[in-house]
Amino acid sequence: MHTTGEKYRNRIENRTTRVYFEQNGFINDQQWGKHIKAVISVERVTNMFNTKQKRYNTREENAIYLANHEITSGKAHKYIRNHWFIENKNHHVRDVTLREDYSRIRVKPENMSTLRSFALNILRKNKISNINKELYENSLSYNNLYSYQHFI
Repeated sequence: MHTTGEKYRNRIENRTTRVYFEQNGFINDQQWGKHIKAVISVERVTNMFNTKQKRYNTREENAIYLANHEITSGKAHKYIRNHWFIENKNHHVRDVTLREDYSRIRVKPENMSTLRSFALNILRKNKISNINKELYENSLSYNNLYSYQHFI
């Protein structure tokens, strides 16, 4: 079992990661049961401060992950956190800033996705922290594009 507590942005979040290893009758599925070596359970209890009501509201979640190898609870916690870091850093920016979910491109959408990735990589390589603001400023003046040191 691995437990962590974090406090940020009006949130107090406690996570408990537990790992259960294969036992007799652990997984009943004939096809996949032999591949599953561990079940990882992550329990999240989050207290979020509601500024209008001036009190904390509690939210509880349980997430279940499967592993094909034995793993410690500390490593499982680290891997799961790293996965969500990538999800928030990349996919959230694509969805919110570049509005990828609202795209109406239906013929070869992978071409536009490659261009979005190219743009994000250029901005990140130049250590731009606010992608949305930088895209807006570049839309007002295309000359800003020539000021990037790491363009290619």
